[in-house]
Amino acid sequence: MALFQFAMEMLGLQVDPSELGGGIALPGYVSLATWTLEALGLAALFLLVHGRGWGWTSGLLTGWIAWVFRGPLLVVTVVGLAGLSPRPWWLLVLSLLVLYSLCGLLLSGVAAGLGLGVESLPPAEERIDHLEQE
Repeated sequence: MALFQFAMEMLGLQVDPSELGGGIALPGYVSLATWTLEALGLAALFLLVHGRGWGWTSGLLTGWIAWVFRGPLLVVTVVGLAGLSPRPWWLLVLSLLVLYSLCGLLLSGVAAGLGLGVESLPPAEERIDHLEQE
């Protein structure tokens, strides 16, 4: 996620809050702590969704769930409270959709590589037969 933000900044596509009517530059350790917390939260959400056994779809779903809160809802909240123009922030929201989709797929790939697939349950008839035998 940090590499994506770095690339956006190098390509000149990153929104600078100071140019939009406010904002301050955060110290590096605050940015690092924020990215770490967000990465841990995304990984935990992925594990919850991945437990349903959806494979690669679970990664995309996880990324999109996280994007809703980091993207459109955050922009609407901040823009509304700060009285800023919403137009420049929507480019950031769209780039975050790409970022979170890629991160979700990356998590799915890592999970598949580590063999964290979900064992499928036997058919209901077999489970009922097993319970009746006990």
